[in-house]
Amino acid sequence: MDMANLRDAMRLLRAQRKELSDQLDAVDKALAALGEPHGGPTTDDGANPEADAGATLTEVLPTRLKSPRRLSDEHMHALREGRRNARHSKEVAAGRARDLPDPRPGPTAAASADGVRPRLVKQTKT
Repeated sequence: MDMANLRDAMRLLRAQRKELSDQLDAVDKALAALGEPHGGPTTDDGANPEADAGATLTEVLPTRLKSPRRLSDEHMHALREGRRNARHSKEVAAGRARDLPDPRPGPTAAASADGVRPRLVKQTKT
């Protein structure tokens, strides 16, 4: 009678072992599909646990931040002027305003050496 119980217990344990093994294989496949990094956790039982405790699992890469930038004052003024002219043109087309004469000729803002002003400038901290 004891042999029958022992065989049943062994059969039950083997079935559970097979189920767990199948589940572990499914988890391994899922991790491989997700592209687990090479430095990820491993299942080595023979490795030195003290050395593994001090090792990092992922590599941390430094991030280089760009300095904050903002529009130059001249460019912001030109944008405002363009919006104002567009608004006024719509009003003139609708008949609610008179057409403005061309802007007065006068000195323009000094250009840089190559004739192109930067649109974005580095923001200084004050």
